[in-house]
Amino acid sequence: MKPSAALGALAILLGAARPASSVLIVPYFTVVGDVRGATGVSAYKVDPATGDLTLVAGSPFAAGSDPTSAALAPDGRFAYVINKTSGNVSAYGIDATTGALRRVAGSPFALDYSSYGPRGVVVEPTGRFAYVVSDAGVSAFSISSATGALKRIPGSPFATEHSGAFGTDGFGTASIAVDPSGKHAYVLNYYRNTISPYAINGTGALEPAGSPLEAGQNSNADGAGAAVTISPNGKFAYVTASCCAYVYAIDATTGRLTPSAHLSFGEPGVFALGGFAIDPNGRFAYIVDDSRVYAYKIDGGTGRLKLEGRPANAGASPHSIVLDGTGTFAYVLSLNPAAPAVYAYRIDAASGELTPLKRSRFAVAANTIDPVAHWFNAGRCAAFTDVLWSDAHPPPVAKHDADLTYNHAPTPGYFYDPARHVALHYPRGDSGGTITVRVSGEPPAGVPRRDLGGLQTTSGIKLGSSAETVIAALGKPQIITGCNQQRYVYLMSSVGGEPLGLAFTITRGRVTEISEERGG
Repeated sequence: MKPSAALGALAILLGAARPASSVLIVPYFTVVGDVRGATGVSAYKVDPATGDLTLVAGSPFAAGSDPTSAALAPDGRFAYVINKTSGNVSAYGIDATTGALRRVAGSPFALDYSSYGPRGVVVEPTGRFAYVVSDAGVSAFSISSATGALKRIPGSPFATEHSGAFGTDGFGTASIAVDPSGKHAYVLNYYRNTISPYAINGTGALEPAGSPLEAGQNSNADGAGAAVTISPNGKFAYVTASCCAYVYAIDATTGRLTPSAHLSFGEPGVFALGGFAIDPNGRFAYIVDDSRVYAYKIDGGTGRLKLEGRPANAGASPHSIVLDGTGTFAYVLSLNPAAPAVYAYRIDAASGELTPLKRSRFAVAANTIDPVAHWFNAGRCAAFTDVLWSDAHPPPVAKHDADLTYNHAPTPGYFYDPARHVALHYPRGDSGGTITVRVSGEPPAGVPRRDLGGLQTTSGIKLGSSAETVIAALGKPQIITGCNQQRYVYLMSSVGGEPLGLAFTITRGRVTEISEERGG
């Protein structure tokens, strides 16, 4: 099932480490209700024959607060991770043999202030410069070839669409990409719905190289989820977010952009793009939505995308997709707070279709330091987390409205009833909630104690109700088995294209957990 927790942004990067091994870098953070916290980055060794992942000893490696995305130097010697809340960038050297990360002297490196934190980082193809985007503009750094340390480039941060040059007064960069030549950069402007071309001079500074072009509303749909991607041959730029993509042809000499196509992936509000990547040969593109990853064939002349074959399962709340340097394997991170994992696939060389590896899913090292999140998720069954959102057959519609009532939880957060050993997670907004029995294990200090005895669905189903009562009230469910339990799954409605589901965990014939889960 789609987790009721809100999820943070992330990126996974694959780079060649010396001499021949590869490493997958996975920074991420989760937001669970009002609680969030992560200070770690995981690294995996990649088997070049099978694509299987092995967690590098020492993972997760220390980072700043809320690591969100990463970039690797082209030679695989260094990795850079931006930390959203602490507003800085962590730099690491990568051990060529083990894949372990070691902190670069001087790390973390300060970024320019942004009230919303940094959104993304990129290292240009020569490995000399790194760029970080945020509402402050583009922070630019030179990279020491010897140590990997960052040094601010004079003139940084470079404002996009600043007053004077482009006649506007606002900027907020969502994404940046650099072409394969390392001579041109393209910045997606969050507030203005435009993409701006820049030339990169010999010092790494950005110089305007033409007027911004319209990028449509999708450039700020879902905010930081918007991205710009350059094809490996440098012929096309793609602006992707939400439901759509804008395709631009790139002039190889000047770097100027010319609109080429406007593509729709799905209905706005229904299709939520979670990642976009192009294979190293420039033949196929891959798009991730709420639970699946789709393969597209790229038209070499126009840059248009044509859907190829059937989509592959990408788990619950997938974010970002990355391909290895040979175009043989693809990896998607499923950010499920209960059981985050990397889904791995082999790419068909002829069709581009994805086939899950035999050992996929690969567990992600625990990355949250928050004891409340650990306490609440302890002992929950991971087999139940992907049901509603990734199963090929949706559950049956419930006979009656069955929303949970939150009369005893007027504010969002975590609550615990010591008399009944019941815990409640009630997130902010419309993300749904979960109540579950805790037969042992007190919560960490600070979790409010409330009488949760009155919690029930509007059909009268409570913790402890019989399985027969559930079926009599709501009808025949979809039943999933795991962890010596059953999961009764219902679909209540679809609001704005987002499903609203209700699920009951049945243990020895009785309801031991109730989950209400919504899109959003």
